[in-house]
Amino acid sequence: MTSNLTEALKHLTTRFTVKDIMTPEVRLTWAPDAETAPTVSAAHPDFSVIPIKGKGVLSAYFERDSRRTCVIEVGDLISDGTTLLDLVDVLQGREFSFVLTNRRIDGYVHYSDLNHQMMKWTFYVMLEAVERLALDSLRPRDERAYLEEKLGGIRFRQVDQMYKRAGDNGRSLLTYLNIADILRLAVSNGAIQLDDTSFPLMKEVRDWAAHVLCDLAPETAVRHLAIVKRECLRLLGGTSQAEGAATA
Repeated sequence: MTSNLTEALKHLTTRFTVKDIMTPEVRLTWAPDAETAPTVSAAHPDFSVIPIKGKGVLSAYFERDSRRTCVIEVGDLISDGTTLLDLVDVLQGREFSFVLTNRRIDGYVHYSDLNHQMMKWTFYVMLEAVERLALDSLRPRDERAYLEEKLGGIRFRQVDQMYKRAGDNGRSLLTYLNIADILRLAVSNGAIQLDDTSFPLMKEVRDWAAHVLCDLAPETAVRHLAIVKRECLRLLGGTSQAEGAATA
């Protein structure tokens, strides 16, 4: 892969920001004061947080589960310019944030917004860059013999069957490898370093990013995206020391 393409893909991973996926203030369900917030929350049981807007300004929020009313503080705020990759890190420490635009709260973002299509595009592009990087390290003279040895009989036969079904459209056996296959081969060649537990996570996130109707499990979404993000950026940054990524 050329350096220009690598840089272009890396640039695309920072193209979208939290403003692209947040719920704008005008679309928020809110309560006029702390007294009525529990009633509004009961009427909208799918919302874990009900913002409170007094005198036209968002100033507090009611938490459904804890039944607490809290003033919006600095720790509850993020800039509308926060990239989607950085948002993943923010949501590791908290379930939601209010979005600040020019010193004014302009929206709200929740960990469920991680399934937004623009978040998927961001991770798809990033994983595409990693896959291309790994593929570039695979240059076997005898593709068939190499893959049969490295993949093992069962997996190789699966790949070979897909290749044969493609007929004249089948360009290369490598085309029918999934991202986990490619990364394992690159690791075995010594081209990259990855913890074994990273392979299924990267495949899971790649499958999620490629399918519009697929959502990540809410219990693990933030953690898995954070791990995949960290490992992808490490690989694309050219560092050689693995960080023992998926220790979950």
